[in-house]
Amino acid sequence: MATLKDVAAQAGVSVTTASLILNGKAKEKHISDKTIQLVLEAAEQLQYRPNHSARQLRVKTFSRPRVCFYWPLDVRSNLLGYRLAGLQNALVEQNLDYELVVQNYYNNHIEDFIAPLTKGYYDAAIIGGASPHDVETLETTDFSVPIVLLNRESRKLASVGVNNSHVGLQAAVLMQKKGYNRCAVVKASAHYTGSSARTQSFLFTCQQLGIEIRREWIFSGPATIAGGAQATEEFCTLPDRPSVIYYETDCMAQGGAYALHKMGLSVPKDVEILAIGQQVPETMQYLIPSISCIYLPPNSVKYCITLVARMLENPSAEPAHIELEPLVQLRSSFSL
Repeated sequence: MATLKDVAAQAGVSVTTASLILNGKAKEKHISDKTIQLVLEAAEQLQYRPNHSARQLRVKTFSRPRVCFYWPLDVRSNLLGYRLAGLQNALVEQNLDYELVVQNYYNNHIEDFIAPLTKGYYDAAIIGGASPHDVETLETTDFSVPIVLLNRESRKLASVGVNNSHVGLQAAVLMQKKGYNRCAVVKASAHYTGSSARTQSFLFTCQQLGIEIRREWIFSGPATIAGGAQATEEFCTLPDRPSVIYYETDCMAQGGAYALHKMGLSVPKDVEILAIGQQVPETMQYLIPSISCIYLPPNSVKYCITLVARMLENPSAEPAHIELEPLVQLRSSFSL
């Protein structure tokens, strides 16, 4: 039977480095992705299995379950602190003494980062930001620990999220209630499963409601503040502009508000703004003007913890699916 020392030797790293990687502590120790990959491949090739006696000793000494929170390493990294705060608050509220570990991963490559889950280094995992490929990978992998997906749907795994189609529909209905029959759209140039689905639903519902959105009124850029500003500056060059803009994310709307002010347009007098909110609500509330948002449920991570606790207590329980309602907060930039 292969030992940790064998894995370290094959990967060409120290035993300490191999141990850190196989125990899910590589990122916090700033170990490179290349080294992580070498160790995980060596462990797989040698069919390395952890010393269960040692693991049992650890469990007896540290009885806290280890829950790993997976989050993609891309522009959505700016949401990580918000999610972690929510997870920590949920643990306190539910009086749960869990050890929370963060694991970043690359979207569409989650298979390179789940070995610690299949080898039992964690007692449960909450996975956010998964792409369709990542969800498919997770669904076809055998896990002996509870897995909960955040804001994603799954036929096999437990999940907590929102109906993305309903969020897009709500945005379009608000436009109709305000009496708009034309609208511009600022969206991310990259495809993000949840955000893209919400925007597609918004576009479809606007079509059904008779709200015109011409192709030349749809602008895209990086899903960042700067990306939103750049796309909005392009909107400002239109000779015949709609008087309302739908933003796919609130951070893009933040940049949009800056660009409109820079170009001499007043919000909401000249242009109104409605965005899909993902950040801490106060981020948009204390701007001038404050930005109206339809927020993804701010307490979604709370329910992820609830499902993890339920499955840890009853491992034979069927995976549950919780659908939450979005939160509409209309402010200065768009009001009925």
